[in-house]
Amino acid sequence: MSYFINGYKDFYTVIENERKIGGVIEAEEVQLKNGEIYKNPVFTNIDYSGGIFYTAAIVANDGSHIIVHVNDISMIKSPAHKKIKDMKNHYFKEIKIKEKMRYLKCLAKGDQGAFTKPFVEEAKLIIEDIGSDVLINEKQELSYEFMTMFNNKVVKIA
Repeated sequence: MSYFINGYKDFYTVIENERKIGGVIEAEEVQLKNGEIYKNPVFTNIDYSGGIFYTAAIVANDGSHIIVHVNDISMIKSPAHKKIKDMKNHYFKEIKIKEKMRYLKCLAKGDQGAFTKPFVEEAKLIIEDIGSDVLINEKQELSYEFMTMFNNKVVKIA
């Protein structure tokens, strides 16, 4: 999955619906009017009022958090909606994986092994987003019972 973004409205829609659709918006490069260039920035927020977009928050590959007025952006090269596992911004990728794992653990704790349909759907979305290899590496943090039950039941449902 890598869908190109056509404008600020797409940015806003993806960011606001991140829990339902997963992924992030990452660009190949953002150049500001002052000449600064950021490689592989991830857009984390975009603010608007009355239908006018005014600020964008990005996290650069070096970990810099930048909030910039949209009028100060001169170029956004190849913005795309990507799965977390496909991100090139390694700094933010680690943050999002930790966040998603923490959320998955909370979901698992709340579901208590019942594997209800909403839980399975949301868990599948998270695993597809971060990649199953991350889940395997995090096995020691998730209970063995959860991993065994999840592997058996999701494979049969999917």
